[in-house]
Amino acid sequence: MVLTAACGGGVTRRSDAAGGASVEQIDKYLLAPASASRIDPAPGPIETDPITGATLSLPYKGAYAVPDGPIGDPSKTYTVCFSQALIRHPFPVALRSSLMLEAARHPNLKVLTYNTDNDPLKQVQDLETCAAQKPDAILVWPHSIAPLTPEIKKLTQQGFKVVGMERTVATSDYTSWIYLDDEAETKAMADAIAEKLGGSGVVAETSGAVGSSPQIVRSYGFKKELTAKAPGIKVVTTTPTDYSEAQGFQVALQFLGSPQGKDIKAWYVHSGTIALGIQKAMAQLKRTDIPIYTIDGSKQEVQAVQGGKITAITPHSPLIGDVALRLAIMAIEGKQVPKDLILNQDELITQSNAAEILPKAWGTLGTNTGF
Repeated sequence: MVLTAACGGGVTRRSDAAGGASVEQIDKYLLAPASASRIDPAPGPIETDPITGATLSLPYKGAYAVPDGPIGDPSKTYTVCFSQALIRHPFPVALRSSLMLEAARHPNLKVLTYNTDNDPLKQVQDLETCAAQKPDAILVWPHSIAPLTPEIKKLTQQGFKVVGMERTVATSDYTSWIYLDDEAETKAMADAIAEKLGGSGVVAETSGAVGSSPQIVRSYGFKKELTAKAPGIKVVTTTPTDYSEAQGFQVALQFLGSPQGKDIKAWYVHSGTIALGIQKAMAQLKRTDIPIYTIDGSKQEVQAVQGGKITAITPHSPLIGDVALRLAIMAIEGKQVPKDLILNQDELITQSNAAEILPKAWGTLGTNTGF
């Protein structure tokens, strides 16, 4: 007999009543379904970020290409709403930049942007405001699962074309959803740390916004792979940081000064922005011997790898807004779009390839901001 109990955060624990070991399982909506289509990176040339002025290369520019020029009926103006969970952070800035680059290619397309500023209830209100304007499509990068699931489900059932991206919600009521390969990313992190530590030692884990799908899957996937690969490695968690560099710095100062922080041999960080703050705390406390492994890949983070401050990054690119907009355009034009789409990520970023990746990476070499 199998018993299932909620563990919180989209993870359940299954245990055998006869005394077998318990096994954690992740909610089915947090990862792409097995039927999802997959595409590899099809990068475009290096171009200028319309917001920051920095260089970037859209990694999926060749995916689901739409011709330049007007969409649909050239005499009509089409409206698309874009609701994003955060604003004062390099990731959503890059996400919006990629969308703007695609939108600029279509003169009869109007994009209305709603910046939620890390408030899920405001994002629900923004989506209601958007729906009242009867847009031709709605693009959404959701803040967290519980507040946004019923709203996205409702919008779809009302007949709106809804395209979601990166973060997930607990419904299949949408037009199309773009996933990044969280399973492959966390596996790459766990494998790299297991190899570095030789199968034993203590690893610190620092997460971002509690209850968001990245926080859940990045913790679950990493621990699952690490348990299978190196059961002798122990993971200790720090206070979450809400994806803030400033909070990462403060959390690291506190953690490194605690008994738990004295013996760690590696640090797994859910976001490169957090990792930059942690690295600064390490430098202040003269603990830079601890290797940092993280997820994302902004210019600042790649530069930190190049300089030996971060050991490795598994790419998790926000430059996917152009893909989301192209899928919305195809849906507006009555063309078939994939229900679920996984964007395969590039190889691990290490000192050996950081110089090549830097000009193509998103973000700037300026100062990151917290929330």
